[in-house]
Amino acid sequence: MKEVLRSLVRSAVADAAQRNVLAIADLDSVRLEISRTKDPRFGDYATNAALALAGATGKKPREVAAIIVDNLPVGQGMLERVEIAGPGFINFFLAGTVWQDVLRQVHQEKETYGHARESRAVRVLLEFVSANPTGPLHVGHGRGAAVGDTLARLLRASGYAVDTEYYVNDAGNQMKILGNSLLHRYREVVGEQITFPENHYRGDYVVEMASELVGTPLGRRLASMPETEAVEACAQYACDRILSGIEDDLAAFGVTYDAYFRERRLHESGALVQALEALRDRGKVEDKEGAMWFAMEGEADEKDRVLVRATGEPTYFAADVAYHQDKLRRGYDLLIDIWGADHHGYVPRVRAAVSALGYSPDVLRVLLVQFVTLVREGMKISMSTRSGEFVTLREVLEEVGPDAARFFFLTKRCDSHLDFDLDLAKRQSKDNPVYYVQYAHARVSSIFRIAAERGIDATMTDPDLTVLSLPEEQKLVKHLADYPDVIVEAADALEPHRVTFYLMDLAELFHGYYHDNKVLTEDSSVKKARLYLVEAVRQVVANGLDILGVTAPERM
Repeated sequence: MKEVLRSLVRSAVADAAQRNVLAIADLDSVRLEISRTKDPRFGDYATNAALALAGATGKKPREVAAIIVDNLPVGQGMLERVEIAGPGFINFFLAGTVWQDVLRQVHQEKETYGHARESRAVRVLLEFVSANPTGPLHVGHGRGAAVGDTLARLLRASGYAVDTEYYVNDAGNQMKILGNSLLHRYREVVGEQITFPENHYRGDYVVEMASELVGTPLGRRLASMPETEAVEACAQYACDRILSGIEDDLAAFGVTYDAYFRERRLHESGALVQALEALRDRGKVEDKEGAMWFAMEGEADEKDRVLVRATGEPTYFAADVAYHQDKLRRGYDLLIDIWGADHHGYVPRVRAAVSALGYSPDVLRVLLVQFVTLVREGMKISMSTRSGEFVTLREVLEEVGPDAARFFFLTKRCDSHLDFDLDLAKRQSKDNPVYYVQYAHARVSSIFRIAAERGIDATMTDPDLTVLSLPEEQKLVKHLADYPDVIVEAADALEPHRVTFYLMDLAELFHGYYHDNKVLTEDSSVKKARLYLVEAVRQVVANGLDILGVTAPERM
């Protein structure tokens, strides 16, 4: 709807410019905002076009607004009337037939309503979660998974070609620590007296893996292996075992990936060495103190960064440089990385590396996911991943279910801290947002079951929509009309939580309407139109929940 109105405004400005009424050199460079009005007295939509164009035309905003209005097709098609307000805002009042057509469009397009009709020529690689395979996923990873998977669904619905990927850090010092942790626990399980290193992984999952090793071919060989080889073997075993568990947890959460990319591949294929050579060729590498450094002069980071240590061991930063070069060489136009909030300082470093490799830094977008605090009975649950004292994603799923978990993770911007109330997530009341939204879908399904039981004809053909004249009905229809705009704007802003907010508002409008008005009324024309309306509500709720990866139940 907004794009249609924006197109009408642009055409009006272009017509005025062609007739030399307005002098505007580059209309395409001007951002014409179309916004939904909150008060129906000021129309259905408004635009700042006159204010945005005033400077370029040398005219006062209200004068520009009058010229635009004179060139709009008012009284024809969708525009019933147009008014100029305040310093030069233009308010649009749409014809009633526009809203009727919205309902027909929902019924015609069904599950594709709100989806882009044309594909965008942009290939996107979306990497998210990518938790080190050193332990099970915790609740913070769950939030990143919900944001990433929902964003992928959202971008696809908006016409982007999207691939999803999980980057597996299966090389480097953390793998050595993991391997050594498992080896120590294995020796402990078979009866050896050990001193467990202070900075190693202490979670129960390491003890469980150690117990599993007893009696296996690897377990029987460990005693005779050189220490370095034993640590490496344990690291590989633990990595594969933990990664398998991560995949299972993500699948239970409704999250799957198009690919898993292992860091080892960069080392073994020579891609890491090639990336460092590319940086050196571009003058971005310095050798000092026996190590190889990335020269940050003129870049956004505050100091040079080590790429290869004096020991010859590449840093994680070096691997990330190679990984992002590999992504871009695969032909992606846009890279979206979703990282934890503790990686904030890492963003300018990687963007600088992308630029140093010869690409625009704008090809990389990074979303930071803030921490999650679990709350039970009003008390916050403390967590520490290194000590093993944390709540796993699996535990949360078992307690509240994947639907509630995904929805709650998406009730705030991902860069805002989130308090996750476990008690609220299980409550069956309007205070629980996911229950309230899902109940809207189930409630409409119930209406149609009752209609069938009463022998009421509920076929969705040719209803008289002019009888939907109540203010509550008009609000519902207009909110349904907003859905396609919400999808495209949420996708472009990389903000999937907007869909959550939209659904919460839609559920509130619907439940209020249902409470005050009888759908299966005695008036056959009103009954048919209201069934048509609530079925459209059910369809849009289902479409929005599908974007969030949440089920739309028929019964609750």
